[in-house]
Amino acid sequence: MSNGICRNMIEVLALASAVSTIAGGISSAVQAGKDVGSVLPQFGKLAKLEADIHLAEQGRHKGPLGRLTSTEEEGFAIGNAKMKHKEAMDTLRSHCRLYGPPGMWETVQREMGAARARQKKALEEEAAKRDRIFYFITIAIACIVFAAGSGGLIWVAALLADEVR
Repeated sequence: MSNGICRNMIEVLALASAVSTIAGGISSAVQAGKDVGSVLPQFGKLAKLEADIHLAEQGRHKGPLGRLTSTEEEGFAIGNAKMKHKEAMDTLRSHCRLYGPPGMWETVQREMGAARARQKKALEEEAAKRDRIFYFITIAIACIVFAAGSGGLIWVAALLADEVR
């Protein structure tokens, strides 16, 4: 698995900074006349960040208990990341059209859509797996508590039955 899929929580506070950094690198490369093939991996990273932003916006970047404790700071960080991403995409669109070869932006959009879909699917599968694990652990703990409670109840009943005789 890639490092983006293995992490348990998207660091929402760093999303806006990462978007700005990657977009700045892409913009410089396009202005320098780099070809489409050399900048597509960077656009892929930007698409992955967009998928991370959408997942964080839905609250699926946390575990089941973590979803109960969302902070205002986190909400503002997600909003900031969305604004930075929109701003970066607008800037990159104009730079690709001005400095890139004909059709560069359309190629980039097509590849980013595919990368975004792959990342979103991987992140959603990871969140579903984490939720399933939490569910099974909860069921196991509930069964253990029920068994211990039932055993304790039977034991206390046996003790009381012996005292009554």
